[in-house]
This record gives sequence, C-alpha cells and structure tokens, in this order.
Amino acid sequence: MSSKPHQIIGNSTALKATLAKAKKVAKTVLPVLITGESGTGKELFAQFIHDQSRRAQKPFVAVNCAAIPAELLEAELFGYKKGAFSGATSDKDGLFVQASTGTLFLDEIGDMPLPLQAKILRVLQEGEVRPVGAKAVQKVDVRILSATHRDLAEMAEERKFREDLIFRLKGYAIQLPALRERGHDIVKLARAFLKSREDFTGTGLSRDAQTLLMAYHWPGNVRELQNIILAAAVDARRNIFAEHLVGHLPDTVGVEDPNKSVKERITSALQQAGSLALVDLQSRLKIPKPTIHRHLSRMVAEGDVSRSVVSGQTIFALAAPDSEDEMPQLTQRQEQAVALTRALGRITRQELATELGISIRTASRELSALVTMGALGPDGQSGRMAGYRCLF
Repeated sequence: MSSKPHQIIGNSTALKATLAKAKKVAKTVLPVLITGESGTGKELFAQFIHDQSRRAQKPFVAVNCAAIPAELLEAELFGYKKGAFSGATSDKDGLFVQASTGTLFLDEIGDMPLPLQAKILRVLQEGEVRPVGAKAVQKVDVRILSATHRDLAEMAEERKFREDLIFRLKGYAIQLPALRERGHDIVKLARAFLKSREDFTGTGLSRDAQTLLMAYHWPGNVRELQNIILAAAVDARRNIFAEHLVGHLPDTVGVEDPNKSVKERITSALQQAGSLALVDLQSRLKIPKPTIHRHLSRMVAEGDVSRSVVSGQTIFALAAPDSEDEMPQLTQRQEQAVALTRALGRITRQELATELGISIRTASRELSALVTMGALGPDGQSGRMAGYRCLF
C-alpha cells in the first residue's frame, strides 16, 4: 500500500482485486482510465499507481477538469506565452510541463470541453504541447492517468466525448468498487477517520452503529462516510451509537416494520418499484446485502422472483404471471420495440434508438422495462454489443 499519509484502507475482496490491478499496471507506462462513482477515491488510486511506478520520485500533478472554467483549462494544461491574452504578463509553464518525467492525473476527464479533447489527443499521440500564444511546440514525457464517474462510451455515442480519445486514455481500465460493495471495510474506514483526528481518537463505534453503517447504501461513498462519521462523533461522547448517526443520514434510512419477514419486505419493495437491483433493495430495506441475496436466491429458485441482467447489472422483479391476459399492457413504443426485436432476431440499445428516433438513455430505459415485464431477455453479450431477444 501507499506510504503516503492517506493510505488505501481495507481488505475486502473487491478492494484487494482492484489494488492488484493497480500494482500490475503501475509497473508499465500505459495510460490508465480509472472509473467509479463519485467519492470512491479515484485520485487516491491515481496517487497509489504513481507511487508504485518507476516515476515515484518524479512529480505527481493532479487537476480537476470540472473545477476549472473551460476558457482557462487550456492555459492551465498547456501554459501560455506573455501577451497571449489579457492578464498574461509573463510566460507560464502548463501542467504537462510541470509533470514532465512524472505523472499527470486528469480527474473528471468526462467534463473536458470537446475542442480541448482534440488537443489532449494530439499530446497523447505526438508527446508535445503548444503553449497558448506560442509558435513552437515543446516535447513532454508524461504518463497520463485519468478518471471519471461518467459513462464515456455513452457520451461518445451522444457525440459529447471523442471516441478516439477514449482509446488513447484507456490503455488500461480500472473500475473502483462502490463503498457498499466493500463490506466490513466501511467500519474499518470509519474507525480510521476517527483516529485521524486528534479530537476524536478515543471515540469508539457501538455494535448498533456498525450495523447501521453496513446497512446504509452510501451513494456518496467514502467521502460521504467521512463527513457523516465525523459529524456523529461531535454529538457522541465516548462511543458513537446508531442514534448519533441517524441524525446525519438521509431520511431514507428509516427501517421498515420489523415484524415483517425478509421475504415479505422484499416482495413489498418489488411490488412498489416494479424492479430493483440488489443494492437498491438493500438501500430500501436496510438489511445486510448477504441476507437479502440469500433470500432472493431462494425466491428465484421457487419461481417467486425473476432475475435478469440489464447493462451489466442484475435486476430482480416479481415473477411475471403465467396467464397471457395478465401480461402488463405495453405502450405503443414498447410494442414497436418488441416488433423490431422479433423482426431482427435481436436488438441493441443503439439499434432501438436509431429505429425509433429516441436517445440512447430512453432506449435503455424501455429495454429495461421490457425485460422486467418478461417481454424481452438479454442475449448474454455485454458492453456495447449487449442485445435483447423476444421471450414470447
């Protein structure tokens, strides 16, 4: 693990697998694209890769592409010459030059403006930059690490991100696990955050507080955990109890009627929502993920619940009724989607969007609804090649 002050904490299977990938690619000079939800620690992993590389003693320079106005980002990255624009009173090296022989981390690369993406592509292809207002180019030796919480492939389909730039950035891809997927790491991190502050070093976590931390779905991931655990520590004395956490967690954390069985609560949640992923069920019911998964597996085996995979995510729904006249009513667009699928044999979301003149996002939503209804089913392929077939 990194020897820097902010270490990557945890020993969950998901984290270990991700760290193993990071260590392997660190020994190369390949560009790395780090993806994951906001707050999962993408900059920390970028620093880890740099620290494990042959460039560890060279500069590590990080920039958040979403935090700098578009009109200033080019000058920040490439530098500028005196007089290039109003306020440029002297020459200034850009971040590419400052990171020379080391690593440049481009955080939130998905927020980079399209015109600037073309210039970044040229740097990656030619290894040279042209400062704003300069006539000559300057050679640079920089390893590029980038990160985003956005779906760059989907952005490319919508012409919001250059596909050729994705290929250059994605020499190797690392997907960071969400905090809710890291099990007991949640408690380890909470304790580490308390120990890192002099005013809270003696504060402990009660059993009920640990249970609540493990049950919550953490949409803001590690960053949200840090904020909430420190806020709860202010209210606590020696130990943080669940009552201290509840006041700082969203209202959705409330627990359903405890007298209901887990099966009844799952059934009720699926009746209300239509279909849900495992993490969404956990979020609603505040039951440990292994417990929900165990009951769902039994309900699938008994035929009470259906399980399907949509865009790489496992979706659960109450099993469709056997009687055809009980089949949910399809909208006109959904009927068109089913007819197209039957005619073509299979259909992808891109094909559906093109045929119906709708966005990729809308096509994905309609396909997900049809899978839930039992009208369509995934054909087993993944990524952009994922397709769907008729089930009746």
